[in-house]
Order: sequence, then structure tokens, then C-alpha cells
Amino acid sequence: MVASEGLSSSLEGASSSTSSSSSSGAAIAAAASIHSTNTNRVSTETSATAATNSSQSKMSSRTKVNEFNDGRVTPSYSWKESWNDWFKHSFSSNYTDAKVESRLLNQIKFKENVVTSIIDTDIGNGNYIHEFYIQNKSKDTNAKSAASSSPCKEIVLIHGYAASLGLFIDNFELLSRVPGVKIHAIDMLGFGLSSRPKFPLFPSDTKEDIYKVEDWFIDSIESWRKKRGIDKFVLVGHSFGGYLSCAYAMKYNNHKDQQQNVLDKLVLVSPVGVERSKFSLLDDKTTVPQISIEEELDANQEDIVHGLKKESSSSNSSPRHNVEETDSQVPVPSRRRKLFNYMWQHNYSPFSIVRNAGPVKSKMISRWTTHRFAHTYFQNKENFQNMHDYIYRVFNGAGSGEYAITRVLAVGALAKLPLIDRVPQRFVEMKLPTLWMYGDKDWMNEVAGKETVKEINELSVKHGGGKLAQFDIIKNAGHHLYLDNPPDFTKTLYKFLGYT
Repeated sequence: MVASEGLSSSLEGASSSTSSSSSSGAAIAAAASIHSTNTNRVSTETSATAATNSSQSKMSSRTKVNEFNDGRVTPSYSWKESWNDWFKHSFSSNYTDAKVESRLLNQIKFKENVVTSIIDTDIGNGNYIHEFYIQNKSKDTNAKSAASSSPCKEIVLIHGYAASLGLFIDNFELLSRVPGVKIHAIDMLGFGLSSRPKFPLFPSDTKEDIYKVEDWFIDSIESWRKKRGIDKFVLVGHSFGGYLSCAYAMKYNNHKDQQQNVLDKLVLVSPVGVERSKFSLLDDKTTVPQISIEEELDANQEDIVHGLKKESSSSNSSPRHNVEETDSQVPVPSRRRKLFNYMWQHNYSPFSIVRNAGPVKSKMISRWTTHRFAHTYFQNKENFQNMHDYIYRVFNGAGSGEYAITRVLAVGALAKLPLIDRVPQRFVEMKLPTLWMYGDKDWMNEVAGKETVKEINELSVKHGGGKLAQFDIIKNAGHHLYLDNPPDFTKTLYKFLGYT
């Protein structure tokens, strides 16, 4: 879900464990039509709770493997390097957001027929969406693809929580090989190098409250789409970006002001917020075990197996697949868990600590970058440093979009408006094809994703249509499956989009 798995262990030494968001100051105006489609969403969600506990609990579980228990060697990032980073980023004109991002993206070796550009699109109210635009100018000579039924080649990539477009660095060249393809990798409002307005002090007690938080993001995406003149596109969203992609589809895909759907297909890459839980503000209150997100944030994640601590080797499945959980089965919260819960409930942000850590901040950030990009470090240290510098700039940006997560998700990364109770009926009504992708070492709840796919397809067939949703597991990959296995990720995406 987060770009910063290694952050929390560093933050513990700076007086806190982890969290993912904090309450911020002054409000800005959310986009104009916040309430225009809420009625449609409410009526659909309350009628979309057909799946039962038994259907989920009967699904077979896979034996999970710790995505970080792979024996990789993690390089060391020294305190001297951390101090030098702080000095360079604070005082050198060669370490601006633009120059650091440029050095990172210039590592990519595109084909001659591919052109790229950085675009900042004004979306009003002094805000802008930052974009890396890639276009393959080759003509499609394939007779089948060149026909009138050729697949949509306008792709929008949306990153996850606290991440940014640069995390797709290993995917850009592979995706750009399709003749005629146009790729728009954007930083969401409040993240990356997009504008970072102060996040409004939205409450989160009702469905309408959650809609306002979602709208803060998706209204800006819609404004960007209109300004860029994109009529129809494929939307690919990872983690929190996947959750918001679903929210975007429900609000804007077949808006009454449009003559056609704007989404050709929707791809959800390990989306957060799918499963039901006791925190749901919708009708179904099914309880599921909490995802240990503060452990997912740890640098090495040695104990994480699909969001819980590793079971003995004799166990055939993870306990988080058991949908029903009695009070006697719930472990007593540790002091760390209590601290984490407190921070989550009171909207604290670990990034506020990083931003004020001075020369220490680069060392904190290195707990994640040296593990996630260990392979890059040993292959090309300069490329690793470019990525580390980029993440440094992103994490050091003004607090903004990060403050949304605790309003949309309850403790344990469980959605207050679970997607499984929102999207099946709406996606069938739209006839929207979807692909749900997870890694075989993913800590996210792929069982809920598979159940959602099942519900969508059963509902579609019931209404006389064909199967609309697909489910895929990418091998040798964790939550960041696009980073862990770019070739298989791209191959699966190509097949779904009709490029192969």
C-alpha cells in the first residue's frame, strides 16, 4: 500500500512507531460537484451486499511466503551519506524536485520512436497535476490491431499511498513498446510532485464524510482528464490508488453529462480497502482480522506473511483468511500495536517526523530504499542514488494527501466503505471490464479481491452478460508487484488490454 515500508522502524527511534496520516490545518474548497453523484452511490452500495461470510471462508487459501524473506543482501547507508544528502538537498541548486526527477527518468532507455515529456496541468484553485507523458509514435502495422475494434491505447497510471509516478520506473519502457500507446503516469493531488494543498479537516463518521475525502482526489483527476482532452482511457491504480480508481469509476465513468463511458477498462493492482470488516459504515459488518500495516512498514518485514506474523511450517493457511474471528481468537494488543492504533485514530503522520529530522531523514528513508532497491544498488550505485534522492524529495514534500488515509481506512487498513459492497453492481451496470492483480507474496487480502471478481461475474451473467472481471496472481512478487516482476506484470496487463 505504501511506498515507505521501511519508514516506521526508523521512526521508532524518533518517538513513534508508524502510521499513515495526520490531521491538517485549513480547508480548501473540494471540487464543485461533491454531492452531485452521492445519491447514486448510496443506493447502489446498500443493495450490493449479496456475498456471504461462508462464500469467502470456503475459498481455498494459498500458503503464503514472506515477500522479504528471500535472502537478499541489503546494502548499508552510512550516517555520513545521510548528512551529505541533507546538505545537498537543503542548499544545492542541483537538487531541486525537477532536477532530481529528471536524473531518475533519464535512466530509462526508450526506443527511438518514443517521445516523453513532463507536464504540469493546471486544475484550478492554484493546484496542478504532475505527469510523465510517454508516447509511442509508431504506426500499428498489425491488421487486427489496426482495425476499428483496436484496443484503447490511452493508459493512466496511478500510484499508491505516499508513493509517486517514479515508482513505475521499471514499467515505463516495457509499456511504451506498444505502437501508438500513450501513457500518462500522474502524481495524485497531495502526493509526489503534484501540488500539495492543505488537506481539509474532513470528519469520517458517515458515508457522506468518506465520499468527500474520496472526492478530494478523484475530482482533481477528472479535472486533469478534461484539461488534457482525454476522452477514453484505461485506468491502472495500485493500492490506495486502486481504491481511488474504483471511486473514480463509480462517480465519473458514466456521468450523466457524458455521452459515453470514459473508462475502457480498469486495472486494480493489489488494491486496498476491498474486504468487509466491523468498521464498515455499510450494511455488512463481517469481521476479518486486521492487516498489520505497521509491520508492513518495517524495513525487513521478517515476520510478515500476508499481513500477519509467520505461522509454523505445519500450517497450511494464513489465519487472516478465516473470515470469522471470535473475541477469544483476537490477540491482546502489544504496546506497539496500541501506539500504532492511537496514532492512526488521532491522524498522526510519520512523514511529519521525517520532514523535521534534518540530517537524520536520509538515514530513515534508506531503511526502505536500500531494501526495496537493493538489486539496483549492486547493479548500478548511481541509479540507486538517483532513486534514493527522488524518494527523499517525495517524502520531504509538504504534508497533504497523506492525511486522507486514516479517514478512508480504519485501523488495520480496513475500508470504512469496503469496495466489495460497492463495486459489483455498479461495474456490471457500466459493463466495465476489470482486472484484479496481486503478488503471490502480497500482504494484501487477495481473497477479498477474488470474491469481488466472483460477485461481479455472477451478477453480470445473471443479467445476461458475459464475465467482466478477471483475477491474476503474479509470481515472485509482493505488494509492489509491478516493481518485483515487471515482465510478468506487463505480460498480464498486455493480455487483458488486448495488446497481444
